[in-house]
Amino acid sequence: MLTSPATSDAAQGTIRGVPSSTEVSVSETIQGSFHPGDLLLIRDQVQGEILGYAEVSSRSPDSPFVLARIRSHSNNGMVRIDDVVESIDLSDFDKSKDQMSEGRHDLVIRGTRHISAKYKPQVYLGALTGQTAATLEQNEFFFGLGLVGFGFNESLQLSTQPVLDALGEANFQLKWQMIQNEDFRISLGLEPRYNLDSRRLIGSFSVYWDTFSNSKFLTYNQLRVTTGESELYGRRTSAEFSVNYGYITNRWNRIIFGPNIDIQRETLGGLLSYQWIWDHFHSAFTLQARDFTNLKFGNDGYLVYLDFWWRI
Repeated sequence: MLTSPATSDAAQGTIRGVPSSTEVSVSETIQGSFHPGDLLLIRDQVQGEILGYAEVSSRSPDSPFVLARIRSHSNNGMVRIDDVVESIDLSDFDKSKDQMSEGRHDLVIRGTRHISAKYKPQVYLGALTGQTAATLEQNEFFFGLGLVGFGFNESLQLSTQPVLDALGEANFQLKWQMIQNEDFRISLGLEPRYNLDSRRLIGSFSVYWDTFSNSKFLTYNQLRVTTGESELYGRRTSAEFSVNYGYITNRWNRIIFGPNIDIQRETLGGLLSYQWIWDHFHSAFTLQARDFTNLKFGNDGYLVYLDFWWRI
């Protein structure tokens, strides 16, 4: 059996049974080292590749084994008897980076608020790019120049754009995640904006869907329809469609790139962004084109900007 590359203080064990597709029984190398609520890495017994996560659910006083619920697992591997498990602390990247030496989208985890943002799905790609189909965790806060948000639960998120608020357009966005599985997630977004001076209302409706290509790539798709009258935006009914590809690096940072189509104006744009992610703080350097054919810098041409935000 392969020796797990766990850190010296990581408790270890072995899977001894698979009672169901969502549960495993584990024997501990040192009895009493696993406790309910502990998060475990599952490693393949031969190659040592990480297959996913399990969370310790209970310990039976009449059994030498603990039961753990499988939280997520790779589509490229199967959890089997004799696979190795080890405890992991995802709240601090410095503590876990030796175990998590390769960034992979299939190891991003939901439903655990107090972990490093390195290991969470991205809910936001930048001030001009907008959001994804992912939502904040329950009671999680988001602060940035382009967005301030709060997660009511794992599927409902409320946010506002502070720049628009400062310019006199009161606004909020409600995002509801309809579907989440191992292959894709789909969310709906509603964003009314009201100009306090002119008393004009403009509204946007968005459909977000993220699809998982493989462990290193996923796709962020967004269809946005806007209608109404605004001093900032003028009178318009328009639609935009964007497809952004997200590549995850071994250091768990992200590279985002892809095209954007403005259906009303019949223009093609796109972006290239590198995003650094720490335990809470994010920073992104982005080159974005609203229209590839308009070879000048500005709102209708090319933009270069530095963005940053926090998840707490």
